Amino acid sequence: MTIAPPWQQNLRLLATHPDVRARIVCVPPAGGGASFFHPWTADVPPGVELWAVQLPGREDRLGEPPVTDLLVAARRVAAALQWLVDRPCVLFGHSMGALVGYEAARILAAQRTPGICHLFVSGCVPPDRRRPNGETFSSEHDVIAELRRIGFDSGALDDPETRAVIIPAIHNDLRMFYSYEYCPGQELTCPITVLVGREDPHVPAAESPGWGRHTEASVQTGTLPGDHYYLLDARTEILAKITGALSRSSG
Repeated sequence: MTIAPPWQQNLRLLATHPDVRARIVCVPPAGGGASFFHPWTADVPPGVELWAVQLPGREDRLGEPPVTDLLVAARRVAAALQWLVDRPCVLFGHSMGALVGYEAARILAAQRTPGICHLFVSGCVPPDRRRPNGETFSSEHDVIAELRRIGFDSGALDDPETRAVIIPAIHNDLRMFYSYEYCPGQELTCPITVLVGREDPHVPAAESPGWGRHTEASVQTGTLPGDHYYLLDARTEILAKITGALSRSSG
């Protein structure tokens, strides 16, 4: 049996152009799959490909066992990114996806191979400010309560059949997210842009500059209207910031 390369296993191509000059790779939040970023295809600039991470246990990989360790997920993403960094590549991650993206970027930096040109972290405090809290979310009720707490307001949670499909992946990812523990070591050399929702009660904007401890390059911070899931209504603004970062990296 032929084994697909890492980019085919763990990434999905959402938008492309005949003359690809740069790439954006997005890492979804807990429980999310590549389709979380499908709405972004409407605003991808010419010459830029849009990719999204697809970890097992969701969407077209629903029947596969999920990854249960965030650093293992990061290694899978890093292995996939090695196929894409022959052109300027921006990595964007939201919430848990921000930590996965950050750790994947660290792996590439440690390998001294071409890495990403800019990291965008969204809705996430700096990694050294997180502490494992031992939360296991022992029931579906606990998972739904946590989703409500962080602002995930979706009618999907009210439908039993839909819950049966999406809750297992979210449950697994939340446990993976809350058990993550930062380990000092290799840091980044690429710039970082930190974005948070202005009304996000769980990710204070005052924490954003702390990401500067994790790169030798510059850190920019910004807030956009909304709560923890502000990005659902801010794709145009976010993609404009990413496009600017790509222009600076190639200028």
